[in-house]
Amino acid sequence: MAFLQEVVSVLLLTVFCCITNTTPEKALTCDLQDPAQRLTCDGGLILVQSVEVSHREAEVCVDGGRPDLRQAQVCSSTPVLHIMRKRCDGRHGCWVPMDSCHAARPCLTRCVWMETTYTCEAGRIHYVCQRRRATLYCGDQVIKVLMANYGRTSTRLCRYRAPRSQPPSTSCRLSNTLQVMADRCDGRHVCSVRASNQIFSNPCPGTKKYLKYSYTCVDPAGKSED
Repeated sequence: MAFLQEVVSVLLLTVFCCITNTTPEKALTCDLQDPAQRLTCDGGLILVQSVEVSHREAEVCVDGGRPDLRQAQVCSSTPVLHIMRKRCDGRHGCWVPMDSCHAARPCLTRCVWMETTYTCEAGRIHYVCQRRRATLYCGDQVIKVLMANYGRTSTRLCRYRAPRSQPPSTSCRLSNTLQVMADRCDGRHVCSVRASNQIFSNPCPGTKKYLKYSYTCVDPAGKSED
């Protein structure tokens, strides 16, 4: 009965969540004008689609606009794409320093500009305290987990009285949380995951943790559009 109530609650949140714009948006950052790139989705969740970068000094931004690419890229933008997705997907907003582009292996040369294409997907960020159960629901569509962490990065969420000898860690992150959630939930219509050390392991012994996650609902693979 409790599981059904959680499903109904999640369904209502999904139905009544704000309307989002899935039209691709672009963010251009010029190295000499801004030290970081900022992506925002008011009321929605970021989903990075692609990234273009330039490492040629001759292709610096002019009046805030990127020049046309007339030559092959010096370096692959794939490593930068991975960084952007890790830092931005499933969040309402993100801030990525241009240093992430400069230091992306194997190029390790300075980016003169970086342009990211992304969409704002329907969804919200959820928090589930340790030992409680997260329920993801998508009705006729299927789940795609965008972001997840089992640990603790805030003292305000899932508060508890910690002994003075062992204050709660607020830098507790489990790097494979997203993979665990994706393996259990991606492609399913409904999914339930318990926020526990048995499922995710224990990244910070002595600290009570919580599961932070976000997801969106997508059409099942192979479903044709009308």
